[in-house]
Amino acid sequence: MKNLYEILEMIRPRPGMYLGKRSLTALGGLIGGYSFALAENGIFYGEETPPFTQFHDWVARYYKWNESTAGWENIILEEVGDEAKACDVFFELLELFKQRFPVLKYRVFLNPNHKSTGAIYRRICINGIEKDLDPPKEIRIVQYTTDSGFYRFDVSPAGEITEIGYFETENLVMEEVKREFEVSLDEWETLNTI
Repeated sequence: MKNLYEILEMIRPRPGMYLGKRSLTALGGLIGGYSFALAENGIFYGEETPPFTQFHDWVARYYKWNESTAGWENIILEEVGDEAKACDVFFELLELFKQRFPVLKYRVFLNPNHKSTGAIYRRICINGIEKDLDPPKEIRIVQYTTDSGFYRFDVSPAGEITEIGYFETENLVMEEVKREFEVSLDEWETLNTI
């Protein structure tokens, strides 16, 4: 099965053939439909590198918007103004975005002394039932090449990696983790690995 980036590479040379016309809105609909179909059918396909879920924030920072709540599609359309041109710009931006590579900067392994303080609630809703998430076994701070900020990733006891969020500085990540699990600054391991 093709991942999202492979599908977009098929579409790029001839968007009109796949979308009916060269249109960012139509492309956004296809991407949303692809993601919806995977989720509804319980299909987990390994995330692309870098994860496409980061594209909203990246596009907002690229265009110097204060926030990404408008979504990449609306931000690009607002900046470009034309559906066909915006479709072309999407593919140009996607190429820049994909040139980013993750660099693991810091990590900390939580031990039984690192109990949740309750300052930050992490819950999941399954079939209408809310459940507190288990604390992660490891927390990573990652910086992507060409990006100025940092991402927090939590590694579950089962080894699942979840992106928690974007932060302007690594100190902001460490402060949040300290608030959440009372992890001191000297517990962080400094790395610079891809």
